[in-house]
Amino acid sequence: MRSTSSLPATCSIGAGFVHTLAAGTHLEHRTAALLMAVLGALQVATGIAVLKSPSRSTKYALIVTQLIALGGWLMTRTTGIGFINGFDVAESVQAADALCALLAAVAIATITFNNRLSSASVTPVLSSVIALVLVVPAAYTTTTHDHSSHSATSTWPRPYFPGIGIDIEDVDGVSAEQEDRARQLVLDTQKELVRWADYKVAQAEGWFSIGDQATGYEHFVNGRYLNDGNQLDPTRPESIVYKVYGDTRILVSAMYMAEGQPALDSPLLTDFAGPLFEWHVHNNLCWGLRNGGAGIVGVTDANGNCPPGSTLRSISKPMVHVWIVPHPCGPFAAVEGLAEGQAAVPDSERVDMCGDHAH
Repeated sequence: MRSTSSLPATCSIGAGFVHTLAAGTHLEHRTAALLMAVLGALQVATGIAVLKSPSRSTKYALIVTQLIALGGWLMTRTTGIGFINGFDVAESVQAADALCALLAAVAIATITFNNRLSSASVTPVLSSVIALVLVVPAAYTTTTHDHSSHSATSTWPRPYFPGIGIDIEDVDGVSAEQEDRARQLVLDTQKELVRWADYKVAQAEGWFSIGDQATGYEHFVNGRYLNDGNQLDPTRPESIVYKVYGDTRILVSAMYMAEGQPALDSPLLTDFAGPLFEWHVHNNLCWGLRNGGAGIVGVTDANGNCPPGSTLRSISKPMVHVWIVPHPCGPFAAVEGLAEGQAAVPDSERVDMCGDHAH
């Protein structure tokens, strides 16, 4: 019995098996391991689908899956994938990944040119033999795969994509306990903050705007939580932040404020998440009337003076943001511009700002 679908299907299943096996060797990079496991599952699933029902749609699904696999492999061997920790630096080609890529390429080629194969004796048994010739050495060499060409993965900040995961592992100076606390804070903030997705609900619960919507972001503060004995409590965040689009406000972040006014480098602050956090204060905000109410109208000039008609009001309570939406500078990034404030280190060394800083 001849089958023009058995060879691409078995190659796809074989590639998926190797990818799933290799995911276990990347556990130090959780996001990378998860993506490899998902890709492997898709390769197995599309291979089985083609074996069971070699329709046009299942064949297209197999081709698309293998193209994704090949594209990702080429990027990881040439430029790296900058926003995925573990894939962020290009690796040299090694036996396991090269054979896995070859399996994907064979699957694409044989299913694309299946008409030419119709007269060839490509039986299911022969297909299995061909796939196994590639799968066995690929699977074996995953155990000796060398990750030494990766960077130390200590760069921080990194882009943040809530739908993919919270990529904060392996940052220099961050302990396992600090990493766990920081990750849990992000998860809890994501869970709790949605109750105030509608800013009118927040207002009804006692939140008031500080009038900074002209910056593109609007901070709402709840006075009951400013000195309530709780710090970094997602159920009682001192401030919540909305992105402003005309009359529309989209909830994007919590801004937690410390209890009291500890120094920015105090262990009371820095011990929680270590270098992942950059606490900041605001000592240059100028307040005045805006749209009939009090609000921030600017910052002090080089001489420390506010614009006419406004007054300097320093806020010495340390603060840190936790985002619930994607951010290019990580889940603890500052709102840059007027709202970025001052940290314990120069702006060029801050890990909560992207802008033009070289991180």
